[in-house]
This record gives sequence, structure tokens and C-alpha cells, in this order.
Amino acid sequence: MKMERGITNLYTSRSTISMESIKIKYKQLLFLYGYLRLMDLSLDRSRWGSLSRLRSYFENIIAPFQVVEYIRKIHNLCEADLSKKNIILKSKTITERLRSLVFKNPKLKYDELLYSCKLLTDFENILLAENEVYTVEMEKLRIDIAVFYSEVLGKLIRYRDLKKLMRIQHFQQSEYNKTIELSNFIPNDFESVNL
Repeated sequence: MKMERGITNLYTSRSTISMESIKIKYKQLLFLYGYLRLMDLSLDRSRWGSLSRLRSYFENIIAPFQVVEYIRKIHNLCEADLSKKNIILKSKTITERLRSLVFKNPKLKYDELLYSCKLLTDFENILLAENEVYTVEMEKLRIDIAVFYSEVLGKLIRYRDLKKLMRIQHFQQSEYNKTIELSNFIPNDFESVNL
């Protein structure tokens, strides 16, 4: 069964968000980081090419809305929280970051998961729009994506895995660079959750 494309805005209000930490499987963390990095690099490369080619590229890989659905279902994100307006992220303490690395049980805050969904949804909306010109809003989204995966997710990932993720496949990648396909990071339960 094929899912319909398109997502409404996924913003949420700080007043309704629980600050609880949610355990995320390491493979899910790697996948989310890899997908966000793929989006960042693809948006960056689309500045010098056609946005219609970017859309075509994403027709052949997992769509952002499928990643949102996966995150929503696997972590039981509330539909009401996914439809509100603003997300404000709070920095992790050094203790929280070290605990995740040492004990190998990464945790994200509820609002961090919602924010990742917001970024994915904003990117999906770019793919659905008919715009052919790279805009300032697209660049701002690209920067927001890069800051989030680097500052929040990247600090929970072991160095050797980060080195692999830095080489993730993307739109208009150099033929001289050896890249790693996103399929190497897809969690085992991804297909069953997205049916």
C-alpha cells in the first residue's frame, strides 16, 4: 500500500510539550542523522541546479513524509503536538551527552523528535511546491537542518559512525567521492512501521 505524499506543518507549542527523554535505538539515530545530512547536502547542491531534478532524485529514495510517519509511530508522538506552531530546543547538558555515549542508550527529548519532524515536513513542502528558484527560506531550512543534526544528533553518535555518515549519498554528489548509501542505515523495522 503506497502512502500519499504531503504533510501539514509540524510545529508545536512549548507549553504543551513534555520535556521527557525518549530512548531511541542507535540504528534509528544513525538513520535520522543520515537522512537529515542527505537533505542538507541535497539542498546545498540544488542551488546550482534545477529543483525539478532535486524532486526527481527524492522520488527514487525514501520520502521525508515516510520518515516523519516512522518517527511518529515508533515513538508515539501525539498528533496534536505535530500540528501546533513553535518548537524551542533546549541544549543538552554535558552529562546527558556523555551518558548517551558511555551507556550506548541515546535519548532525545520529545521536542527534539518533534523538531526533526518539522524539518522533514518543511523539506517535504519544498519538494511539493512548484518553485524552481532556490530561495532564502530554503537556505535557512538547510542551515537549520545542518545545525540540528550536528549539534543535537551528532553529539550522541560515536566518531567512527559519524565518519561513515559524513559520506552519505546525496543529490548531485561528486563522482570522485566514495559515498555510502542511505540503505546502509535504514532500521530493520522501518518497512513494517510504514506499511
